[in-house]
Amino acid sequence: MSESKKRPESGLIAEGEEVGGRHWPRWEIVCLAAVALLGLLLRLHRDTAAPLITDNDDELQFAWLGLNLIVHHAATSWSYFPGYASHTVFRDFGKTYPMVNDWLDHPPLFGYILGGFAWLLGDRTMTQVTPAQVRFLPVIFSATTVPLLHLFGRQLIDRRASLVAALLLATSPAAVLMGREGEPESLQAVLLLASLLLTLWIVRQGRPGAVSLGLLVLFAAATPFMKVSGVAVGGICLVILFAFGHWRSALAVLAGTVAGLALYVIYGWIVDWQLFLVIWSEQVAHREGVMGAFQYLAFPSGINRDLQDGWWLLGWIGLAMFLSRRNWRRELFLVWPAFAYAATMLLMAGQAEVEQYGWYKVIIYPEVYLGAGCLAWYAVRERSLAALTALLVLGGATATNWWLGGTAGGWVPSPALLVIVAGAVLVPAAIAAWRGSSRLWQEVAVWAGGLALGFIAIGNTVESFLVDAIFTHM
Repeated sequence: MSESKKRPESGLIAEGEEVGGRHWPRWEIVCLAAVALLGLLLRLHRDTAAPLITDNDDELQFAWLGLNLIVHHAATSWSYFPGYASHTVFRDFGKTYPMVNDWLDHPPLFGYILGGFAWLLGDRTMTQVTPAQVRFLPVIFSATTVPLLHLFGRQLIDRRASLVAALLLATSPAAVLMGREGEPESLQAVLLLASLLLTLWIVRQGRPGAVSLGLLVLFAAATPFMKVSGVAVGGICLVILFAFGHWRSALAVLAGTVAGLALYVIYGWIVDWQLFLVIWSEQVAHREGVMGAFQYLAFPSGINRDLQDGWWLLGWIGLAMFLSRRNWRRELFLVWPAFAYAATMLLMAGQAEVEQYGWYKVIIYPEVYLGAGCLAWYAVRERSLAALTALLVLGGATATNWWLGGTAGGWVPSPALLVIVAGAVLVPAAIAAWRGSSRLWQEVAVWAGGLALGFIAIGNTVESFLVDAIFTHM
């Protein structure tokens, strides 16, 4: 089949379904700008106070690696792997780090990015690296995913639902906290969204342009050269391209992904091939069983704290809604990326100490939050009693727990008060669902759900603004 012979674009969208399309009304631009700015400000506000730089030592690991590679042309950073011949004690930030030469725990690209930024700011030694320097770029990356999410989502779903998803991603305490982490996933999340946008562009145009395909191949190569689990980015996009008949583009993306892995192997060969094999055998030994994906999806995890995120769970329920609509073309863009990355965790991730690895979720936070936004908007627009209940139980509880309870503890109101609050939202929806209900009750149900969603968004924002005080109690 010719690459230019595409399948109908209309297959992506159900007949009669409202999506954003090409037209951008002024209100949508203003709302997106406000949401994106809010997301940036919340991530920047006291960004070094929560999490602390010592809550996840990986941030310094990457920054020190890159700085030493640039200044001393030596791959030096900390590692606990016993495969290294020797460890040197280094003390900073009140902790002791076991430093090694020829560090090969992960590919070097993200280290170059973090360390290179510190170098541009004038750092020449590891003791000069500050938490603010380490956090700045990840915050920018995380904030960038907010408008990118809407740019992607509005082309496949209702633009209002996509804006709700962007608002949740911008304000959720978990997304704000994890968006500050200096981990490769912070940049990989941006590249995954950009890759999905490029893939959607190729599918809709019917043939790849040199620029769009070149960028897609570049992103497919760059993500595994930051962390090996980044192979998922190329894998996700090449499957979509192949399914739509763009097999030449799919092969090009596959070649880019393989090239990214090959760069890491070549890097290991240049540094120390025998040590590279030893360290990777120890990395592989961390994997056990086949429940890595389950642990990744179900367990609260994040920065060595018990970080709860109801939006994460609501998002997976929202993604399941698309599976029920039997539109396999749209499933590939909206559902496949999140589950494909979970499958990557099944293949590569260990099940032990899963509570420490919340940053692995960052790469697909936008896609999962898109599902949460869709479900929230559906609950309000359709006056769905079940969806509104899910919104209150998961998202609502998450967004009000610390806000209404105060930063010293969770909110524990009387059951009677909770019944009243839930009833104010659910009773109008139940009456509206009653056969023969009046138009008035249907409008009341929409307003009640909309006000509840707005109140929850305010709760998200307040909690994220106070997250440094809340974080100490997690």
